[in-house]
Amino acid sequence: MCACAVSVSPLPSNFGPMWVLWRKETFALLYSLTAYLVWGIFLVGTGLFVWVFSGGVVQTGAAELDAFFSVAPWFLLFLAPALTMRSFAEEFRTGSYELLATAPLSRWEIVLGKYLAVATVLAFALVPTGVFYLSIAWLAQPRWAVDHGAIQGAYIGLFGLGLALAALGIWASASTAHTIIAFLLGLFWGFVMLIGLEFASELPLGRSLQELLAQLSLMEHYRSVSRGVVDLRDVVYFLSVIVGGLGLAHFQLSRRHP
Repeated sequence: MCACAVSVSPLPSNFGPMWVLWRKETFALLYSLTAYLVWGIFLVGTGLFVWVFSGGVVQTGAAELDAFFSVAPWFLLFLAPALTMRSFAEEFRTGSYELLATAPLSRWEIVLGKYLAVATVLAFALVPTGVFYLSIAWLAQPRWAVDHGAIQGAYIGLFGLGLALAALGIWASASTAHTIIAFLLGLFWGFVMLIGLEFASELPLGRSLQELLAQLSLMEHYRSVSRGVVDLRDVVYFLSVIVGGLGLAHFQLSRRHP
């Protein structure tokens, strides 16, 4: 995703360089096979769990999306780093980052431009799953009698989870010039934050440390929001992970290009 023409854009003049970069990165993803593979795998994979596999709507007869919201985080765990792995690693490999670094952009603008492009593509991935929501609501008896608050809260939590995993993936991509290593690093840190900390909280480490590890887990806060109540603590947590991941990406860039 070379940014060789960051200063040339059909966007209006009031759009800053960061938004030009965001636009270029977004279209680079949309014109690549990766985005469509991510969308296809996410939609088909989660759809199978909702409609076909055991525990889905057909099996249980319940008008709910529990199956979708249970498996979607695991799909995002793999798909988020797949979207971010080329963000910086490919530019380091080809040398095009040197040109981007000379553009009228701060490091933060570069990080945010690339991150927001991935966030945009992730949002596009969630939109088609609204068909599941509408279908479940239509099939409910009486019609539309579903827990809309819980479902909408779960969607907010899922998007927050995806944004957090994407931030970790951006950090991973800024840490290496190899896309496969960037993917594996993003997957590793995503796994640690999603389930590793929760698993560690079950170990005999003392009550205080157990509670701390549980509170640092992405899954813990995702479940909390999925109940339909968006707590400020959960919002602050997701924002903290995002800012932390992007801050570490910024740090990696400053080390590479002081």
